[in-house]
Amino acid sequence: MEAITRTRNAKGRKVSDKWSTNEGIDRISKLPDSILQHILTFLPTRDAVGTSILSKRWEHLWMSITSFVFCMPCELIYKRDLFMNFVERVLMLRDSSDIKYFALACDVLCDASRINTWILYTLQHNVRKLFLALCGLLDAYTFPPCLFNCDSLEDLTLEMSHSTKKMGRVLKLPRSVCFSSLKSLYLKYVTFEGDYSTKRLFSGCPVLENLTLALCKWGNVEAVCISAPMLRNLTIYETENRDNCQKLIFGTSLQSFVYIGGLLSDYCFYDSTSLIKAYFDVGCGSFITERATRHRGDAYRANKLLRGLSHVKNLALTPYTLKVLTYAEEFIACLPVFPNLIHLEFHAEPMDFACGTLLRLLQNLPCLSSLAFAEGICLSTYCEKTDWRLAPVPPCFTTRLKTIKICNFCGTEGELHVVKNLLKDATTLEKMVISCSLVKFSVGSGRQQEVREQLLMLPRGSISC
Repeated sequence: MEAITRTRNAKGRKVSDKWSTNEGIDRISKLPDSILQHILTFLPTRDAVGTSILSKRWEHLWMSITSFVFCMPCELIYKRDLFMNFVERVLMLRDSSDIKYFALACDVLCDASRINTWILYTLQHNVRKLFLALCGLLDAYTFPPCLFNCDSLEDLTLEMSHSTKKMGRVLKLPRSVCFSSLKSLYLKYVTFEGDYSTKRLFSGCPVLENLTLALCKWGNVEAVCISAPMLRNLTIYETENRDNCQKLIFGTSLQSFVYIGGLLSDYCFYDSTSLIKAYFDVGCGSFITERATRHRGDAYRANKLLRGLSHVKNLALTPYTLKVLTYAEEFIACLPVFPNLIHLEFHAEPMDFACGTLLRLLQNLPCLSSLAFAEGICLSTYCEKTDWRLAPVPPCFTTRLKTIKICNFCGTEGELHVVKNLLKDATTLEKMVISCSLVKFSVGSGRQQEVREQLLMLPRGSISC
């Protein structure tokens, strides 16, 4: 026993001595410059520059970092001069190495020439990723023309607003636009100048893969063609102002499409057979006025956009999107067939199974294998005397449907009635997943257990469910 104790004590002393010899050693400072500079790129730019006071070893390291983030918080507007001087000093003192990422978020006001000088500096240093969120823009503001002919840019974000109200400013483009390396373009609060100008922009991005148009204004544009041979991901968030711009989307390589807005424009797809996933959200009722003529127009545009998405494999919708189609009932009868769709999901609000558009849509999904309701289900017309059912039963329910997922289940009689019919009619079903929250569940946990037992006792049309 004494020998074992002595051995353990000796090992303990060795471990202790090992760590004690390293006490006070600055391991980080012994790393190569390239690694230290890489570490500094993960710090806020102000903190990275601040490391220069640590020691002589650190004094000049920050001057070779390749990523910069300059953001002036709105609450510190009174320190604007300090912020502007800091940016200028950093760019003046750094070395001549290339810049990988440069982000600037600030008010422009009367300092347009000063800020354009910074943008020119990044372009001269072969910037790859450029993020510009500029507020307080005057009517006459223009970016440096060479920005739109930069060979090194791979990712560009432009946010342009007049004030904190986020009123967009006109994007004035030079006569020539050529982003030979640009793969991702994000435009927000941008007002497009006109047809030809907008055409120059999109045609000048030959290798563009990702495009996002967020809250942009098209009032000056009658028609635009969004076309890039390598475009894979397109996201559009529309403003609440109707612009009546006709948008033609060439989607020969398009794999993902997201639309959120009020159907303010007329969309037309040309060759979207490559689509894999899409999200279509008409938005809330605030987007739609109560005029009957507006309703019919929205139904027309919704139907037309759905037809453009008919080759998609994974589709997410909002219940309100289906409701818009009811504003012109003739469009419900001619909903497109989705021959490739395998997964359908509903978001934003509970899906009402009393909606005739839903039942009609399910008839047109011959290959559907997965159905999900992210915000739950309901049955607005349910009463004990009304025997609601899926009639006729969608073909996919008896040939392909394998999984149904229902979230935010509240345990109402209407919901139970829907689940009962789904279980009965889905003869190929393998799994139904039902999740609920005690916060939303009617009555409480006692009722939850009662409903759980009811669900488990429901008859199933599929023996493997």
